[in-house]
Amino acid sequence: MANLCNIDGRIVPEHEATVPVLDRGFLFGDSIYEVIRTRNGSLFAWQEHLDRLRASAMGIGMELSLDDATILRRVLDTMHAAGNAEHYVRIVVTRGTGTAPSIDLRAAPGPERWILFARPLPPAPSDVRLQIIERLRNDRRALDPAVKSGNYLNNVLGLAEAKQAGATDCLFLNTSDHVTEASTSNVFFVKNGTWLTPPAHAGILLGVTRALLIDFLRARGERVEERDLTRNDALTADAVFTSSTLRDVALVTHVDGIAMPQGEAAQRVLAIGAEFSQQCDRRAKDVDMPSAIQLAQRAKGPA
Repeated sequence: MANLCNIDGRIVPEHEATVPVLDRGFLFGDSIYEVIRTRNGSLFAWQEHLDRLRASAMGIGMELSLDDATILRRVLDTMHAAGNAEHYVRIVVTRGTGTAPSIDLRAAPGPERWILFARPLPPAPSDVRLQIIERLRNDRRALDPAVKSGNYLNNVLGLAEAKQAGATDCLFLNTSDHVTEASTSNVFFVKNGTWLTPPAHAGILLGVTRALLIDFLRARGERVEERDLTRNDALTADAVFTSSTLRDVALVTHVDGIAMPQGEAAQRVLAIGAEFSQQCDRRAKDVDMPSAIQLAQRAKGPA
């Protein structure tokens, strides 16, 4: 089955999907997006992702015309058309087709354009090597990383810089030389039995998996701190790992070319990460999607 794309409710193979040249997502990255994955065929944490989609829209002054029930129906229709494999769905919402190639919002009368991609879930990475790069993360006072926008050039160039150095991913610092995140993942350190992760004010995307993992760790009685972290914290940690929707927990083997310890702390990360994934699987199994659509429909009103 070919990879599928849903454009404004119409499902087509990706290679047949097009948008107008005046679409503002194409022209300016004037868009937002979310990625939702399946677990055992059920959408996982869909409400958290849709809530963040709406927060991102608010962050760039975009009004969304679709309610949650309509979005869910389109996601499920696209997934079902794509087949029975485990999938992830990327939801992209652009500000729509402009009246001219102008950045002025007066040239953006709307409506917004909804694009959904359904692709098989990729395999988990076996070796994550982070490079702390010279390029800084976007300052939250300029383009807040908490807004999951389609303007991803900072991440594109950061990842390219890391790969040129022989790593698999980058690790961004902010203007205060504090750790923020990787190109598409949040980052955690383990040091002296405490789980550490950068706070929101460092300039990060508040990952859905990050939040679920913090809750999971605290429920187990683990010490978790959200605080400013430095390059030295990364290089002297007992273990380093990333968290994301598609990867859950991925252990980091190298930072700046230096091998990270693979001792007790790293083994604990792997064990607790496996427990976390199992809990997520159980939570997804309990979700009845037709009922979820009905609940969303009642909460938001008719589409």
